[in-house]
Parts: sequence; C-alpha cells; structure tokens
Amino acid sequence: GIEIPTLCEHKAVLPYGVCRLCVVEVKWGKKSKLVIACVYQPGEGDIVETDCTRVRQTRRVVLELLLARCPHVAQVQRLGKEYGATPARFHVAEGAAAQERCILCGLCVRVCKDVIGQSAIGYCNRGGERMITSPLGIDSEKCIGCRACVHVCPTGALHFEDHDGERVMRELHTHLPMANCSVCGTPFVTQKQLAGLKGRTAVLIETLETCPDCRRKQTGRGLGKIQVSG
Repeated sequence: GIEIPTLCEHKAVLPYGVCRLCVVEVKWGKKSKLVIACVYQPGEGDIVETDCTRVRQTRRVVLELLLARCPHVAQVQRLGKEYGATPARFHVAEGAAAQERCILCGLCVRVCKDVIGQSAIGYCNRGGERMITSPLGIDSEKCIGCRACVHVCPTGALHFEDHDGERVMRELHTHLPMANCSVCGTPFVTQKQLAGLKGRTAVLIETLETCPDCRRKQTGRGLGKIQVSG
C-alpha cells in the first residue's frame, strides 16, 4: 500500500532496476544506504525509508535527468511536478531531440528477449547517444512484428501501423508482410508471427488463421446453440 514510483516495471518481466525511481533508503543502526527497491531483498531488522528527504532528493535528480532527455513525456512531467524536479541544471533537449520519448527503461528489449524469445532489438551507442534500435539500424530478421514492445512501452515511444498488407514499425526499421484472415480476408497478423505460432501452440491452425473479430462471431454462434435444461 506504499506508493513507490517506477517507470520500468511490468508484470510480464522480472524486476530490473533500470529507471532508478524506486530508490529507497535502508538503515541498520547508524548505517544506511540507498538501494533500488524492486531488486533489493530485505533482511531481518532492515528499516526502510520510502519517502524521506534523502530518497526524495535522489528521485528528484533522476527526474531532472529524465526531463532533460524527454521534456514532453506526460509520466515524467507528472512525477517531476510531484518531486519538484526541473531540468534547469542539465542540458535540455532542443529541436527534434526535444520530441524524444524513449526513457531507455529497456522494457521493450526485455519483453522481446525474455517473453517473445526473439531478441530482435537492443541498445546502441553510449552516454547521451544511447538508444534502442534494431541491429545496424535496419530490418531485423528476428522481428516477427508481434507488437509486444509497443504494448509495454510506458511512454508511447514505439508505434506500429498496418497499411496495404504490411506492418510498419518505423522506430525499429521494420516492414513485414501480413497474413489475411481465412474468413473475412482482413490482414490481422504478420506472416512471420503466424508461422511462429503454428509451431509453438496447441491452438488449432484454423483458429490461428482467423482474426479476433471472426473468432468472437464464431464463438457467439457456438454459444447460441447451447441448450440449458431445467
């Protein structure tokens, strides 16, 4: 029930401690240190301060850095206001760089590797030039266009667009042909993702090749035939 801020937590992956916002102070007698709450294993006798002056000051510095990198991200703005953070002490992104939305939380990288099992994207460069991209900044052969990275991104830095039978994920330089629903003919999944699912799930092929809308309609028709006896 204690509110601890975070921007890199998601139930799909294990805690990783990237954003550093969940910092807390642990004390043992006269000794104390700052730790990352999501990856710290508390011990007997630990006294944990979750909202003391030292903790708030540390979170404020982290948020000042994030605001300097991504000044227009709503989540960062909200937390910055809560902790009194301003990017004034650090260089603030200008021009096109000011539209940056990636906070380098790594959720997309981790879900692609640990949940989807593809490792199609990763980190590139160091320091202020660090970014997340596909290998060599070109179409990744491992990307199946599943959109998991888009769904877990906390700041809307990643997007996808289905157009003319192709799925485009422009930030990741990915263009993938799509497969059509076997019932209505609407493109609904990439060919790569469909091929991968056929080898990894017990779901019937006929179901996999049917779009969600048609599946719901077929399920509804099936339920309509059920007779309830008194």
